[in-house]
Amino acid sequence: MIAIRTNLTYEDRRYAPTPKEIRRACEEIQATWSPRERARRYRGPCAAEWTPPMIRLRDLVEALDEERAGGPA
Repeated sequence: MIAIRTNLTYEDRRYAPTPKEIRRACEEIQATWSPRERARRYRGPCAAEWTPPMIRLRDLVEALDEERAGGPA
């Protein structure tokens, strides 16, 4: 079982890092990465936002009908 730390405290208060502290810690960790590790982890600027293109079923059916009839490709 994995132990999850839920009540981390610092000077008698719950530790909640700011976005700036999180970013700084990430940069410190990433500074230790080799070029190979950095390339392995790279996901590009919009990797999380990509969605497949939307295709209307009617357009697909029409394209298949044209292909079967020997029309324009």
